[in-house]
Amino acid sequence: MQQGEIMSVKAANGWKTAAVLASLLAGATVAAAQGSAPAAGSAPAAVDAAALQRDVGYYKAGDTDIQAIVTITLSGTQLSMQQSGGPVIALQAQSATHFILGGTPASLDFVTDGKGPATALIVHQAGPDVRLSRVDEATAAAFSAKLAARVAAKTPQPGSQAAVADWIDHMQKGQPLDYTKMSPQLAEVVKAQYDQVSGAISGMGALQSLTFQTVEASGADTYLAKFLSGALLISIVIDSKGIITGMLLRPGP
Repeated sequence: MQQGEIMSVKAANGWKTAAVLASLLAGATVAAAQGSAPAAGSAPAAVDAAALQRDVGYYKAGDTDIQAIVTITLSGTQLSMQQSGGPVIALQAQSATHFILGGTPASLDFVTDGKGPATALIVHQAGPDVRLSRVDEATAAAFSAKLAARVAAKTPQPGSQAAVADWIDHMQKGQPLDYTKMSPQLAEVVKAQYDQVSGAISGMGALQSLTFQTVEASGADTYLAKFLSGALLISIVIDSKGIITGMLLRPGP
């Protein structure tokens, strides 16, 4: 995925939505793309490197199991973040624990007592906040190795194809979705844009085929959905309990 695709996506019908966990900052990026003003008080602050060092480390996304690892690094007095399979993004300091992505309404807060390392990272964006707990380097390395192996082997997560097929079926028929099978962040975005997306998907005609394509670097399983009059590449992230934590739509070939 490209940098913009990690945070948001514009399908043929114009629907923008959270992508994957890799979509932690989805709302902010969409808002920025639509011309929203930067967060108030966004002038960078000078923060001591020793204080910033408390934020450095690894943070896990996912409640049931790890869906992504956010790595926070420090170079001089510049903190940066990188999600699994994503680009390195510079963070703009407002304090030793509060940061924004310049030009967007998104902000991050590190949970710390001001003495020891931060214990969690909270992402504030359009929709519910996302809390990521700190994990040790061994846990982060184990997840990254497992993800790399799945990407190399192109092994989809169990149940991901069935989840995509069910989602398409409900959208085409205009039937209510089971939001208990989605993360709160994704469910909020889908609810807000359900009518628009359902109309666009049903307008593409009957589903002709749904074929697995690959596992993205982020861990999302990607399928090619061919309809009577169009196609979509649909990427999905699903946890071990069958909860969809993210979806990404792109025009298909």
